[in-house]
Amino acid sequence: MRYNTVMKRLLSITLILGFLFIDLLFFHDIFKPGEVTTLPQYLTGILSIPVMVIALQSLLQRGGRTKNSR
Repeated sequence: MRYNTVMKRLLSITLILGFLFIDLLFFHDIFKPGEVTTLPQYLTGILSIPVMVIALQSLLQRGGRTKNSR
């Protein structure tokens, strides 16, 4: 049970950091003169919002499941 919790937290942290890094690169490129923003770049930015929200909710949960819940 403890291993599962650690892996979920590690995955959440990895997702948050990964999307923050990708978004940082995207916003850095947006200010370059002559840079064209593509649809995949916009979709990645839009997708990062719910992924980060879900990952943050997972990190902020206390304890998770108990013995009696299913």
